[in-house]
Amino acid sequence: MKNILLVGSSIFQQWSNAEVIAPGWSVKNRAIGGTTTSYWTQHLDDVLAAESPDAVLFYCGSNDIANDVPEDDIAANVAQCCKIVHSQTKITTFAYFSIIKAPQKAGKLDIVDRLNKTIKTALPDGDLYIETNKVFFCNDHPVERFYIEDGLHLTLEAYEALSAYTQPFITGWMATL
Repeated sequence: MKNILLVGSSIFQQWSNAEVIAPGWSVKNRAIGGTTTSYWTQHLDDVLAAESPDAVLFYCGSNDIANDVPEDDIAANVAQCCKIVHSQTKITTFAYFSIIKAPQKAGKLDIVDRLNKTIKTALPDGDLYIETNKVFFCNDHPVERFYIEDGLHLTLEAYEALSAYTQPFITGWMATL
């Protein structure tokens, strides 16, 4: 059985039904709430060595924005995480889930858009970019029912929508692995 590893911050940590996106694959979640991209540049190597995944799904960057980390640093850290994944083995692939334009990010949506575009453009061929805002952002506004009171974290309904949206992309991408 092939293995998928989820890493990143709380959005992934709380994704309790992620296994539905990859039928027939083992899905392990090693995401840690509150982490930033710089955390993962320092710790991803060890996590990958312990897990030996075939594919890595990564969501991180939202906490960086909340902490006013410069955009160039966030993009460089994501690129470094991608390089770390590819350095483990030639068959391990990387999928980046875009930073969500959550209500908490009001006033910083331009930063989110620029970062997502920069990160998507920098991904190597064969890696995958998932635009999560097609699920969570509509008509220039966050879909309010998808967020809990803090305006950042997702409801169960949001995770179900994310799983349904993501599953065809992930299974199609994994068929090429």
